[in-house]
Amino acid sequence: MTDDEFTTLLEQNEWLLYHIGYTFAKGNREDLRDLYQEMVCNLWSNRRQYQGDCSPKNWMYRVALNTAISLWRKETKKPQTIPLPEEMEQQLRNEPDNPLIDELYQLIEQLPKADQALIYLYIDGNSEAEISEILGISTSAVGVRIHRIKQKLKEMHTQSWKI
Repeated sequence: MTDDEFTTLLEQNEWLLYHIGYTFAKGNREDLRDLYQEMVCNLWSNRRQYQGDCSPKNWMYRVALNTAISLWRKETKKPQTIPLPEEMEQQLRNEPDNPLIDELYQLIEQLPKADQALIYLYIDGNSEAEISEILGISTSAVGVRIHRIKQKLKEMHTQSWKI
């Protein structure tokens, strides 16, 4: 991948890095910036190894997600929430409030980070094959894990309504 191709890919998919970063760096804006920078550095340093065995977006997702997971494992402090970027807040203001969506995201936040990453990929509309490519696991394993995560979320939802 040439430097120009990399720059174009980064510009087209910058939202992806922020999405992953927001999921993993809930501590503060500094953590989000640091994680974003680390993801870009890893993508840059690995750009020449990209062989085209998957789509450039999926390659970018894989490198960024693995960077985030690696850094998250090193962290010992419990993350805090950070405010959304202004453009995201504006978009959310334009959408009607849906308490079930809010509850879903609250329940997802209680899952292990690896399950959060997988279910966010699924929610973003990625197919099982794309998720398999991004995470480096078999398509059947993705299907099984999605099913189990959905079951866990249903159980958590039922328990929250019993309280």
